[in-house]
Amino acid sequence: MRDTYLDSCKATLIFLVVLGHFLERMIGWKDPIDHALLGSIYFVHMPAFIFISGMLYKDKNWFKNILFFIAIYLPFQILFAAFDAVWTGKFQINWNLFARPYWVLWYLLGMIVWTLLTHFLIKTKFAVIISLVLALCIGLSPWNNYQYSIGRIFTFFPFFVIGVVYGKVIMQKVQQFKFAELLGIFIFMGIASFVYISQLNPFWLYGSLSYQQLKVSAWNGMWMRMVYLFISSFGIFAIFALVKLFNSYFIQLGKNTLPVYLLHGFVVMSIARYWRLDFNIFVEILICIILSAATCWVLQQSCFDTLLRKMSLWLMKPVEKLGLK
Repeated sequence: MRDTYLDSCKATLIFLVVLGHFLERMIGWKDPIDHALLGSIYFVHMPAFIFISGMLYKDKNWFKNILFFIAIYLPFQILFAAFDAVWTGKFQINWNLFARPYWVLWYLLGMIVWTLLTHFLIKTKFAVIISLVLALCIGLSPWNNYQYSIGRIFTFFPFFVIGVVYGKVIMQKVQQFKFAELLGIFIFMGIASFVYISQLNPFWLYGSLSYQQLKVSAWNGMWMRMVYLFISSFGIFAIFALVKLFNSYFIQLGKNTLPVYLLHGFVVMSIARYWRLDFNIFVEILICIILSAATCWVLQQSCFDTLLRKMSLWLMKPVEKLGLK
């Protein structure tokens, strides 16, 4: 039997992912109000989504899951590049195509790496500590953390591991906590206030750059990254707490988050290229909310999930025939 509460959490988070991308592409970070809204979303949506991905991790299927994400990642990396080439008119062979996952595809590469590393880390007693050390130390690397999304992959790795190790217990505690919803509201207000006042550099939330690229010292970089991870952890609690207010309303969306995640990028890019918003900021935000809801409603249909499963067969079927699963 499916966990409707978990599906509701996933539905909420995928909506925030889509909304964040519409806001970023159609409004941007320059407006202080949208900056605060975007920053609040980015503090929470991917850390919480990755935390749930860790909760759903099954070690017995680790190799099969890696193959599935590879089977989806490779064709979509080509599809996004081709889609971008159509819009820009720049048709050229890029031999470094896979050196940098296209936009949203870093999550797929992340799932490949997280699944692989977690398979070995959970055999130790220090999985969470090791993942946290990696998250802090990746920023010390002298190379470009944007390449192969190594910055994002390791920065968000602790959320995946914590989801694997403690996810179910944490979810249960949140559901049982009597004043969780009220506390969640205060946490979100605190995060939004912090983002609005500080107008922080969004690259800290992306987790994609090294400390040197962010122009801070190693010590300050590690300290700031720790603070941001800490704030995101509170944000995860807040989002799970607030989902209790409307549990079981968006089950279908929660069941089919992967096709929404992968396909909404094409929708966002298409609309953002043709439509430049020039209204009051609150009207622009409302438009983005409506577009996000409509995009999620369309892409949540089962046919898109079926399409993805069929796309993965080009790799999954041959591997199964070889008995490597």
